Amino acid sequence: MKLFLDRNKTLLPRIDVVVLLTRILTFASVCWFAVFGTYEQSDNVLIYALISSYTMLIMMFSAGMMGKFDLKLAYLGTIIYDLIFLPLFVLYTGGMDSSLYLFFYLTVSVAAYVLVFPVAATIVVILTASYIGLVMHQLTVDNLFGFSIRIGLLWIYFLALSYVSEYMHKSERRLMKLFNTLNMRTSELEKSQAQLEMTYENTRVLASFMEPDDVVREVMRIMGNTLGYSSYMMILRNRQGEYYYRARCMVSRTSYSLRPLDISRNELLTRVANGQEAIRINDLTSRDDYQTLSKDSKSALIVPMAFHNYASGLLVAESNETQSFSERDEQLLIVVARSAGLAMENAELLRRTEELSIIDELTNSYNYRFFVQKFQEEKKRAVRYNLPLSIIMIDIDWFKKLNDSFGHEIGNIVLKQLASVVEKCIRDVDIFARYGGEEFVVILPQTPLSEAQVIGERIRSQVEAMIIDTVTKGTVQITVSIGVSSYPENGRSEEELVTVADQALYRAKDSGKNLVCVS
Repeated sequence: MKLFLDRNKTLLPRIDVVVLLTRILTFASVCWFAVFGTYEQSDNVLIYALISSYTMLIMMFSAGMMGKFDLKLAYLGTIIYDLIFLPLFVLYTGGMDSSLYLFFYLTVSVAAYVLVFPVAATIVVILTASYIGLVMHQLTVDNLFGFSIRIGLLWIYFLALSYVSEYMHKSERRLMKLFNTLNMRTSELEKSQAQLEMTYENTRVLASFMEPDDVVREVMRIMGNTLGYSSYMMILRNRQGEYYYRARCMVSRTSYSLRPLDISRNELLTRVANGQEAIRINDLTSRDDYQTLSKDSKSALIVPMAFHNYASGLLVAESNETQSFSERDEQLLIVVARSAGLAMENAELLRRTEELSIIDELTNSYNYRFFVQKFQEEKKRAVRYNLPLSIIMIDIDWFKKLNDSFGHEIGNIVLKQLASVVEKCIRDVDIFARYGGEEFVVILPQTPLSEAQVIGERIRSQVEAMIIDTVTKGTVQITVSIGVSSYPENGRSEEELVTVADQALYRAKDSGKNLVCVS
């Protein structure tokens, strides 16, 4: 049975010192009565026994206050002692005429403050019954009203104090609950703030990566180490709208191998990417528009990597528990996704910029600057390892006449078609570049003169057979003149090889065009 109100963790004032002072005051009253009071000589033993026991009671309460034992036991001992001692004290000091009945209010105050209401009420009932029993023989018609007032005020005081104490106790419980919630929210906020700062710092680092693969690895690291997801993935979308897995992690195993994604089984991903709005799925068991990374996944968070109103991909986190992702998780992953989208876009722009610096925009072949750089590298390699190296110079026959007759737009179409044919006639290791105007050059690593001549003839015949649809001005056909030179037969420097190939090219033109000439 519960006796005490829970005062271990309390915001209310402690009354330990007050109770101790009242006990000392009561003790002083006992001592005063022992010295100056009127009582039978035979009661000396009882008086001194009361003084001794009260001294022990005060010492016990003081020890409880100092933590020597449970203070609740000291309170209980004090109240029980009052039930025995106070009626005797009132009896020996005049009964009905004694004003020491006021000490009952001290006991009632302590009982109402520290005991639960039923127990405290029982204490008051015992005190009332004891007082009535002590003064019953002194009751008369004249003093009955005063006696009733004493009893009534004692109960009114007890009930009022009990009500106030209970109200304060309930208010304290609500306040303590509020404080606990506030402490918990503060702890969560501090944790969230630390995680947010770490996330922002990591996303800031993302901007420094210039390679898409580095961006992908950093994003996966953030999702795993910083955000603490157990199953997560990055899905990318190419310009044709096709989706594929770029990286995925499940049970601490990360894979960066590309894998196509069946969008027919993942319509939800399309909606998130097109709508550019994150979505939290609290329960995946009833979904048929999303294919989970893990068969045990029960909830998911999907965030688009949106940049400039286009979602280049998606970041997805999964959990084995339902309703696992909060609004805070969504906000943090949105920050990462936006930074990832920006970083991927920057990496793509850098790649395109680098390509534009070495790619001829019209024909999509390499430009002259790149040709010079690669030719020097291949020449050094050929010298170091004693390997053959050839180049082919290609020039369109009658190109000026074609431009004058059909216009420069048709000339541009011809250049594009020619580049397309040449790329189909050469190997992947060969380097095809636009030398200038309608002139092109092909670097053929580890290729002797005889093989280069065969490749040149293949190009010439394929171009001759090509029919170009100009759309607006019908079809046209072209031919090319080709010159070939090789290392080391035709020279040891790049300039010599280019000069020899160029001379062979003009010899082909002078010989009637649509020819392949070697040095």
